[in-house]
Amino acid sequence: MKSALFSLRLRMLTPGGVTAPEALDAPQNTVELRRDHNNNVHLPGSTVAGSLREHCSHYTELHQTGDLPELFGPAPEPNERRAASPVGVLGTLLRVEKETSTAKRTSIDRKRGAAANTELHHTELLAAGTEFDVVLRWEHPDERLDTFLRALREWRPSIGRGASHGAGKCQVVGLGHRVYDLDNSTDLLDWIGLDSPEDYPTAEPCTSEAPDDRLIDVELRIEDGLHIGAGEPETDSESGKLISQALRRDEDEFLVPGTSLKGVLRSRVEYICRVVGAPACTDRNRGDREDRGDCGRCRPCRIFGFSGKEAHTRRARIAVHDSTVTDHVAERRQHVAIDRFTGGARPKLLYTDEVVTAGRFRLRIDELEPLDEPEPAGVSNSAATPENRTGTNRLLLEAALTDIHDGLVGIGGRTTAGCGTVSVSDPDWQRPAEMTELAERLREEHV
Repeated sequence: MKSALFSLRLRMLTPGGVTAPEALDAPQNTVELRRDHNNNVHLPGSTVAGSLREHCSHYTELHQTGDLPELFGPAPEPNERRAASPVGVLGTLLRVEKETSTAKRTSIDRKRGAAANTELHHTELLAAGTEFDVVLRWEHPDERLDTFLRALREWRPSIGRGASHGAGKCQVVGLGHRVYDLDNSTDLLDWIGLDSPEDYPTAEPCTSEAPDDRLIDVELRIEDGLHIGAGEPETDSESGKLISQALRRDEDEFLVPGTSLKGVLRSRVEYICRVVGAPACTDRNRGDREDRGDCGRCRPCRIFGFSGKEAHTRRARIAVHDSTVTDHVAERRQHVAIDRFTGGARPKLLYTDEVVTAGRFRLRIDELEPLDEPEPAGVSNSAATPENRTGTNRLLLEAALTDIHDGLVGIGGRTTAGCGTVSVSDPDWQRPAEMTELAERLREEHV
């Protein structure tokens, strides 16, 4: 009889973590990180097992190799009892802990196109560089061992809340394993002597072999002004004046949140689908979609995810990362509300906004899972061969980026008051060549 132990060291590349929304002692409108009985940040084994199973499934499909998903148990069938997994997660251990931070998030009212009332909340995040050790056990390891080790080295999970805006992205920086032959007295003695995580195989430093999952990575230049508010008024430390709408910051840098970029891209993708006659979850001709409870199946929902009330909730296929503004020039602009009765300025309603009037930031989109499904039967391929043809979902993202570059849609707040126009300044970026057939592809799938 044989048994194998594996030690994996995961390092967080972006802030994130597994949250505990059910925590009873959390402050109002705050989602805290999950913690153990010692108040240490905890990474649940169920999160690890689910992510590893999904990764092994994609790895098997990509490399046409051994059936690795079965290592985490067969897929449950209706009215059938579950079977134990050959590979189990023994536990996780926080190795390198850094200070936590808090990110502010809000939801968008899809009917008004603005921030929804009473939806501002705070999410606690672990800092980038935090490390966890994950210990796995495989009963009766077989000929798939070498393949499983290669798959572990290519594992690049997105752990916890906010994966669709780049939170919690990790990579394997250490790997160790040992196969114990329990019929051998030496191995058996070593096995019996395992009484703490320090006795498990040491996670030796290794280089991640994960393939590049980057879909789009371009530089954008601010043309007129960019305003993405922090959500609450702030007081200027120098002048003592109140700033009604302060800019989002990441320490000393101005921040363009991935949630804002993702929202603009999703809105434009939905618009493109509606214009060409393809299904989109905000299509008013298909019924009232205000609560989005009956969608989750259209192409935008398949790309950007869906969190409605029905059972077909799905995860996003892409992650849109936060970005900081470089070479920025910021200024404060004042405006006043107008009294609609007198036509003059209303008293006590002078606002001060922080605006970045110049600077650059990057739009980075990563693939969380294969973005494009196989093309449905009947979809034409007149403009390109299968080898060089861009997938429809990827082409939709490129089309939305082109509209942003052309100034047809703005980013952030006050886009109707002269802010939010950006353009692609990356010299290597080109307009997609297959735009003329995009409408045909979308319509043919719908038919």
